Amino acid sequence: MNNRVGIFWFTENTFVYKTQNVIDLKPDSLGFVDSTLQHQIEWEENLIYEQFSLSLYNTEYYNFPRGRVVFNYNLQTSLIYLDKKIFKKGVVKTITSKFHLEDTAFKFFTGSHYSCFKSI
Repeated sequence: MNNRVGIFWFTENTFVYKTQNVIDLKPDSLGFVDSTLQHQIEWEENLIYEQFSLSLYNTEYYNFPRGRVVFNYNLQTSLIYLDKKIFKKGVVKTITSKFHLEDTAFKFFTGSHYSCFKSI
């Protein structure tokens, strides 16, 4: 299994992401494997966007469409939570590729938690 979990954003036509391998993490008591990565820390402190040649200094992580990939070990299914603004074929294909989900079941969920208030 090479599935990955982690966080991502889609801004300025760029997919910004950071992953961790599922086999390196332990499932919780309900069988979920989630990364230890936090959107705020990666964006505002580690300046993750610099790795993708973006100059978005002094911006806040929640101003851009974002999401998270979690793995349900019991169901052998990846759960992808994302802002509905980026629930589009091209972005979905990028997520499944970057998180190595080509050979696994996955489900998408949209909701207010990952919604941003800026238009894209």
